[in-house]
Amino acid sequence: MNDVIKVQGFSNIDLKDEFFDSLKDDYPGFENWFEKKQTRGAEAFVIYYEKKISGFLYLKVENEEDNSISPVFSKMKRLKIGTFKIDAHGTVLGQRFLRIILTKFVEGNFSEVYVTLFPKQEGLIMLFETFGFKLWGEKDNGELVYYKDIETTENIYLDYPRINMKSNKYLLS
Repeated sequence: MNDVIKVQGFSNIDLKDEFFDSLKDDYPGFENWFEKKQTRGAEAFVIYYEKKISGFLYLKVENEEDNSISPVFSKMKRLKIGTFKIDAHGTVLGQRFLRIILTKFVEGNFSEVYVTLFPKQEGLIMLFETFGFKLWGEKDNGELVYYKDIETTENIYLDYPRINMKSNKYLLS
């Protein structure tokens, strides 16, 4: 496989690429949002497969209250997964993006990381749940809000990338 994850400025990403069509359909105003990110110099993680975009990840630091979510998000420093899309083709691209997200979550010393997903995105919901994301609530537009906090359990997937040091389980290299 010849794919690469690159950190790339929005200004270097072609919004006309067919990869973005479903995002334009699902999110009214996506093109305006994208163009604002271009002018502000924002960056995203982009996966290329055979010279075409097959994955896009945008992360944002927030420190605000969100009243559009029920129950409301109180003011707190959170890592928001602003855009997460992959064209799955029998690989672990979603898990690779999750590694990036959860590494930023831990290294940035965030208390929570969250993502909003439409109920129809069943595959993504399952992926996030596998790695410890829990349903928080719903946004005004019908999107589900999933979050992950810093608590640990006895499950290596749910806890990833953290380790419960009080556990009696061991990993050998």
